[in-house]
Amino acid sequence: MRSLGIFAATISLACTWVSASHQLVLDSPPSYQSPVQSSNIPDIEPFADTIISTLSASSQHTIFLRLLQRSKCVPLLAHIGNATIFAPTDEAWRAWFEQKTPTSSYDEPYLGWLGSLGLEEWMMEEHDVLSSRVSTGRSKEEEKWILDNQYWALRQHLLYHVLNYTVTPASLRAGKSDNVSTETTLLFPMAHEPKLPPTPPPGPPWLPRGGEGMLGGHGQRIRMAKAGSEQGGDRGRIGVDFNGVGGVEVWDGRGWSDDPKNTTASSLKKGGTTGARWTRNGVVIGVEGVLEPPPSLAEIIKSHPDLTYLSKLLSMNSPLPSPLPKDLDTSEHLTVFAPSNDAFDGVFDDIERGYLEGAFGGEGVGRIVGGGVVTSLGKDGVGWRDRWGKKGYEVESASGLGLLVEAPTNGSLIINGTEASTIDIFASNGVLHILPHLLLPHDFQLLNSAEKVLLSVNATRFVSLLRSANLSETYIGEPGKDKNDEDAWTILAPTDEVLDIMRKWHTYAAPSPHPVFEDKDDSSSVTYGNVVGSGEFAYEDASPLASLLQYHILPGRLTPADIKDGMLLGTELRTSGLRGGRQRLRVDVSDSLDRINWANVGQGEIRFGGVTVLGQPVKSGKSIIYLLSSLLSPPEDVLQTAVSDLQLSTFVAAVYAADLDRFVKKTPGVSYFMPRNRAFSNLGLGMKYLLLPEGKDELRKVIRYHVVDSIVYSGDMERGAKAYRTLEGGDIVVRRAKGRNASLTLSSPTRWEGYDSGEDLPSNGELRPAHIAKVDALTSTGVIHTVDSVVLPADVSLTIAKLIRGSQHRTMADLMIRAGLGWILEGREPTTDEVSESMLNGIVRSREDGEESGDRDSQPDIDSLAMPSYTVLVPTDKAFSRLNVTQYLNDKAALLDLLKLHIIPTQPNIPTTGSTKAPAEPPRDGQPLSMGDDLVYYTLLSDKSKYGDIAFRATGDNSYLVGIRGARRKTGNDAARVGDGGRASVRWRRSGRAGLSGLKKHKAEIPDGGEANDDNLDLWRGGLTLGGGVLVIDSVLVPFEPSWFNRWGWLVIMLAGVGVVMVVAAASFGWWWFTRGKNDEYEPLEGEEEE
Repeated sequence: MRSLGIFAATISLACTWVSASHQLVLDSPPSYQSPVQSSNIPDIEPFADTIISTLSASSQHTIFLRLLQRSKCVPLLAHIGNATIFAPTDEAWRAWFEQKTPTSSYDEPYLGWLGSLGLEEWMMEEHDVLSSRVSTGRSKEEEKWILDNQYWALRQHLLYHVLNYTVTPASLRAGKSDNVSTETTLLFPMAHEPKLPPTPPPGPPWLPRGGEGMLGGHGQRIRMAKAGSEQGGDRGRIGVDFNGVGGVEVWDGRGWSDDPKNTTASSLKKGGTTGARWTRNGVVIGVEGVLEPPPSLAEIIKSHPDLTYLSKLLSMNSPLPSPLPKDLDTSEHLTVFAPSNDAFDGVFDDIERGYLEGAFGGEGVGRIVGGGVVTSLGKDGVGWRDRWGKKGYEVESASGLGLLVEAPTNGSLIINGTEASTIDIFASNGVLHILPHLLLPHDFQLLNSAEKVLLSVNATRFVSLLRSANLSETYIGEPGKDKNDEDAWTILAPTDEVLDIMRKWHTYAAPSPHPVFEDKDDSSSVTYGNVVGSGEFAYEDASPLASLLQYHILPGRLTPADIKDGMLLGTELRTSGLRGGRQRLRVDVSDSLDRINWANVGQGEIRFGGVTVLGQPVKSGKSIIYLLSSLLSPPEDVLQTAVSDLQLSTFVAAVYAADLDRFVKKTPGVSYFMPRNRAFSNLGLGMKYLLLPEGKDELRKVIRYHVVDSIVYSGDMERGAKAYRTLEGGDIVVRRAKGRNASLTLSSPTRWEGYDSGEDLPSNGELRPAHIAKVDALTSTGVIHTVDSVVLPADVSLTIAKLIRGSQHRTMADLMIRAGLGWILEGREPTTDEVSESMLNGIVRSREDGEESGDRDSQPDIDSLAMPSYTVLVPTDKAFSRLNVTQYLNDKAALLDLLKLHIIPTQPNIPTTGSTKAPAEPPRDGQPLSMGDDLVYYTLLSDKSKYGDIAFRATGDNSYLVGIRGARRKTGNDAARVGDGGRASVRWRRSGRAGLSGLKKHKAEIPDGGEANDDNLDLWRGGLTLGGGVLVIDSVLVPFEPSWFNRWGWLVIMLAGVGVVMVVAAASFGWWWFTRGKNDEYEPLEGEEEE
């Protein structure tokens, strides 16, 4: 049979040579014997015709005979000893030509030979056809080549109508069973015409040449439904499918010649088919339709109604993915167990289907379909049903899956326990069986890597970016890698639509396209960024694209149940700006989210970095994937992050004013406690001084003091207190109060080198700690926390002189220096001579008095810890312009009295207030004293003058008036409106106790208990702060000297009153004395009768 197949596969080539030898004798004896036994062939008359003569005698087969001649197949039929010809009638050819002829000359010829001219072209002589084509201006050689190809294609088509043996009448009649038979034609399908043999060929034309075709050395098959059967009808049908449906009906024979030589008497007696005629070298069976060779497997899958989903998957991949052959059109001798549409139902969910139907799902399609494709069966050709044994035949599919194929006697076909729903669909390059189930390994996983899951959920661009950055194998797995060997990741992936929109608006620059499943050479990676540290702390930055993508990947698998609102999740982004630490990502979770029910996720309940999660998370092995509505942006530098918050604009301005912008941007691994704008404004005159050129050094200290030399997130701040080293050099204390919603505060420690504030008081003397109002604003170098107050380092000295310079009113300072009160401006204790010069003996202690007093071995109190302080009321320069300053400069005593009235001391031997009303609240932030309605404070003039006290009165618009208590002056110089203020630094005495003065800045001490005291009365005793400060007023308070009336008027009025009382009393007594001796006569009552 194999030699027969080889012969038939090349016989059409030989026809060309035969036709070139002009005409052979048509009735020459055949040299090849039919495999059909001669006893089964009807009796042939000695004078019977051949196949060619029989066709020539038929009036209904002229077109078929003409095509045989044009294709040079007549010699073939003359030299075959036994053959069966299925001859379409002329009517069948005309209908077929009308239906199949291409409408345009630009269309490809149908079946490779039928052009747009249709039947007309094939009725012409060959030289006429060639001349007609050349006349249109085309090349003769090219047209000859095209025509040869058409002849070859026509021969292929006609050979499908020829069997290499003669069928018997009995094989055409229905029996009790098996009424559909399968026959083998002389068509050995080939994708292209093989090369022509040399001329003349070495040997007879039927010798094998041209290969074995695409069916493993076997001819194409065709089915016949027998006459009288349910499938074949009355006359029988040729070319039916496995169930006997379709095909063309056998001709009724009404065109045969009446010549008895063209009939077979024995056949007619036995009720044979009238459309068939047996001859000396075979049989001609007329058919009422043209038989078309089976198309390729690709065409069958594309057109079959049960394979539409498979066709959809395969059409998206060209060439076909491994392990499938490159295509299903020309790949040879294939056996395909194709899954039907129903086979995919219920097997894959929407995400898996999305992957298969996506642009990168070819790998999955190959693994699924490859389990049902057998590429070779060796000498058995292809896997028609009759090639399998009923006991089972084991074969390996293209994917490596072992298949057990069984062909029971009941006509079914079973593959790995699954019965085929459709069997033996013949194809030009193999055979196809349809199965209702997929042929997959028991442990098959379609999405066996996070990469494939991402591709299936419309995140293909994200995958391409990972590939471009050489990160795919690290984070989303290698195709086919065992999931148990993968690490667990949480992947935050923006969808393709998001990236397309961002690219449209130039929000991000997409890299050049990169094949998703192409292997990458890691040696092509490029190094970016800086290297910080040394030794084990050295860290090298990744490329910008890699950094962006690593910010979307979190270590570990975080399900919605694992995520809590406000968490700062560590990402895979590690940078030199974080000293190699993980960049954090904030997550926000809705309070209404039921974390056990995943169905609630996806409606905005979870946000990563402010970006909403779309849909439910998808699990992939050990990893989990969240789809995002936008691309995440890694945190920017400190200043850029601060600029985005309008409440931090003053801090940014201060950084630039101090020339620390590069320092702030580049310092890695730090935490900023940034005061809000209001916190800086509360410094008042202190902030104005710091912004002056002369205050730049102090401003730098203040800024550096708010920068901790490590990354401290809110979650790292444990309950209690902890000191952190700042970049300024000192320590700063962070306290977390007890309770679930405990507050966070920031304050100065209780110990600082050279500054002794005792065991409990902050070294900077601030009345309250700064409250951390907002936490965890992430930056490229750390984190920002917002505080509501500026925490000054203890070694930043804001003296009264500096505060006055910040107010820009210098007259008051000049007058104090002229009067010998410069020590108050400088913030130091006066000498004995300075006390005497300023006439403050007994009121202010000198430096010498302070050193002689106090027990250094005893526990210091607040008076011995802090030096005396002063609050100075500073009139504006404009206010002094309305005063005769020259008069005071010439009178030092008057000048001292004027200045003393503007100075409020904090001295242990001077009462702080002259009223019974005590301040209810501590001074406001930045203010040196408490201002309240009717609050009275002593001044340095109070000891000398009855009108030396000052009092405050609220005006109702959150402002105050300050004036001389009890003064009533028509000129109006006894009250002024309070303007800006500023608090001076506390002047701690240097303690002489052992070990106290030798403490370093980093040896901060924290009070036991760890709780901050916001209302420490020791720091604002009597409403005055320990450091004092400055209040700007709009008028000069002139010492009040009462008039003589004010001094003695009350006595004169009292004496005058006493005199008036005495005169009235004397007059009354005189009147009484004058009238007491007269007796009034008796007068009778009205109506009384006299007797």
